[in-house]
Amino acid sequence: MNRCLSNALAVALALSGASVSLPSPASAAGQAAVTVDLPAQSLAAALRELARQADIQIAVQSELTDGRTAPKLSGKYSPADALQALLQGSDLVAYQINAHTFGIRSIHTNPSGANVESAERIRLAQAEASNNEVAQLEEVIVTATKRLESVRNISGSVSALTGTELGRLGAQSMQDYLTRTPGVVFNGGTPGYSTAVIRGISTTTGTDQGQGTTGYFIDDVPLTDPYFSLAIPDIDAFDVGNVTVLRGPQGTLFGSASLGGAINYQTAKPDTRAWDMRAETTAADVADGGVDWSGKVMVNAPLIADQLAVRGTYVYRNIAGYIDNVGTGEKDVNETVIRGGRVQALWTPTERTKIGYLFLDQLINTQDDGFEQPSLGELRKDSVVAEFNNFETVIHNLRLDHDFGASTLTVSAAHHKKTMDTYDDITLQFGAPGVIFPGIGFPLVELPSLGKSSGKTFEVRLASNTQQRFEYLVGAMRDDTRMRVFQAIYVPGIGSVLDTVFGPGAGQLLAPGDELLSAAIPLRGVETAVFGEASYRFNDRWKLTLGGRAFDTEVDTATITKGLASAAQPGESLYQSADQDERGFTPKASITFTPNDRFMAYALASQGFRYGGPNIAQSEPGFTVPRGFKSDSLWNYEIGTRSTLLDRRLQLDGTLFYVDWSDIQLRQRTPAQINYAANAGKARSYGFEGTLNWAVSRSLSLSGNVTYLNAQLNQDFVSNPGNVTPALVPAGTTLPGASKWAISDALSYTWSNHAFEPS
Repeated sequence: MNRCLSNALAVALALSGASVSLPSPASAAGQAAVTVDLPAQSLAAALRELARQADIQIAVQSELTDGRTAPKLSGKYSPADALQALLQGSDLVAYQINAHTFGIRSIHTNPSGANVESAERIRLAQAEASNNEVAQLEEVIVTATKRLESVRNISGSVSALTGTELGRLGAQSMQDYLTRTPGVVFNGGTPGYSTAVIRGISTTTGTDQGQGTTGYFIDDVPLTDPYFSLAIPDIDAFDVGNVTVLRGPQGTLFGSASLGGAINYQTAKPDTRAWDMRAETTAADVADGGVDWSGKVMVNAPLIADQLAVRGTYVYRNIAGYIDNVGTGEKDVNETVIRGGRVQALWTPTERTKIGYLFLDQLINTQDDGFEQPSLGELRKDSVVAEFNNFETVIHNLRLDHDFGASTLTVSAAHHKKTMDTYDDITLQFGAPGVIFPGIGFPLVELPSLGKSSGKTFEVRLASNTQQRFEYLVGAMRDDTRMRVFQAIYVPGIGSVLDTVFGPGAGQLLAPGDELLSAAIPLRGVETAVFGEASYRFNDRWKLTLGGRAFDTEVDTATITKGLASAAQPGESLYQSADQDERGFTPKASITFTPNDRFMAYALASQGFRYGGPNIAQSEPGFTVPRGFKSDSLWNYEIGTRSTLLDRRLQLDGTLFYVDWSDIQLRQRTPAQINYAANAGKARSYGFEGTLNWAVSRSLSLSGNVTYLNAQLNQDFVSNPGNVTPALVPAGTTLPGASKWAISDALSYTWSNHAFEPS
């Protein structure tokens, strides 16, 4: 009997309520123990996930699972025992149909129905069996709520791309996968400085003077800095479990720098059961440029069966350049190399305890910053020397998860470090005669920048297991980060000019080493918070969730300047310091309606925040610089739906949102063109986000999303008010990086059941 016909008969019998086992040479397969790891969730979701982990099929009528929940299940079980554990305490029983298929029926079903099959019942059974041969959409488990939970059960705008989907799309860099998420605009630039804007919440398409508006995390460990960003790591899609994008402010659970939303990378965890190895290489020709290529490898090694494993991933990616520098005479100068990887260890000393370690090291090296100067022609720039950018990010994270049965305790400690080494040629702005020195021009003016940050993040939280009548999560965190940035302006030859004008020795006194100006900026940022979230299920359909975060941020910073272009005396340094403390509370509330496991609707209101900070710039004659700037105020309101149709092969999601943003942090300039930050202006953002995922067949899948976004200032504000000609930015101006329409789609075909199936 072929498998398709066997499945058709199996489901027909399941629909009638009969318990029948079909003979199979491998009938003992259903008794082979496998390792399963299932969170507490809906029964339908638990059965789908068990089927995936145990590589079996489960025939069950959807009416039997509607409104039912399943307990958490972790350990080694035979599929039959696992089913029995999931169904314990209910009026449902499981039975084996053949080596690969189990059925579930109610104990109240009349078995005699097996002998009175109608033509219509057989037709429905065959259709059901046919559907079983079609790959259903994968249930994605994410940590968007700081606990393992199906993305379909979250009352908020959350999208997740699994590692399988990312591999199918050929995704590598942030640009490849973030552009496929509704509500997200990716501002591509020099790797390390590229940013993602969610729902239009941004004041620049680059990195801001203060904290960014989008938070970046890996396994819940923050990749952001407290004041300004030294670098934004570009995590490669190779060997990640999933990339989760949370749209709308995430201040309650994720803290600062998540004003517009958050992006969380979940790594693929070490497998304690089996050795595994995977390698990947790519090559692509870039129009008007060089050749992209990459090499990647992953090795998973179980050192102690079912207890200890190590997983290592290394990525080397060469991104081709396409900009020609007419000043240096080099072609395709903006070539970038991204290299590094991760080492992870997982130890499970008991069935309830997991101890994990993550080490990440990524380097980004761009030989010459790529930008186009239209006056020189297409894809051309002009600089006297190459403008390089080098970034490194290092993370160590130790994490403990212990399951107490009713709740899970998580303790996480991370050490994060970043370094920055960049070079800018500012000759075009400052090299002309008279700009630096009366009547004299200079062929080269250099601006090197060095930066580093080092910090520690601690978090502890206790979360109840999901799908209970009352659910809760409480936690506390602290991040203490120290940063230091050094910048200098060098003008080769200025020392000789000063010697000529003022006499021998003047150059060494006023501009030692041809240094016109240098500034060192030390900074310390500390964020401390307690947070919590609680949900109460009034019944199987209605759930209320309330949450909040009480936070305290402290910023201490200074500038140490010296040089001819500073206000310091020759040979001396000028020290200026400032500090700011801020306390606040970010609330969140949602109501969720779930009539069955195929539809959910929710309404959500949430608030986010990012660091405020002090200004170091000094007031000037006739112009006062504010002492500091405070956290932005942003409220997000949304209504969303999630629908699962066609026997879980089609997912349709839609969200309407409105964002009210006030006290916006903006970069301004004094009359002397010194940067500072201030709170000014108001904006609002509203729109619609829609997503479709459709498993057309086992081999063919279709996905797409559409975003309509209207993100504009709704209050006039004056830019650079201290300048002679300040600029009025009127209400109605579109926020930077806020595309009104965004559409992306993907059609994927996977070869299967063919004689020459690729692997």
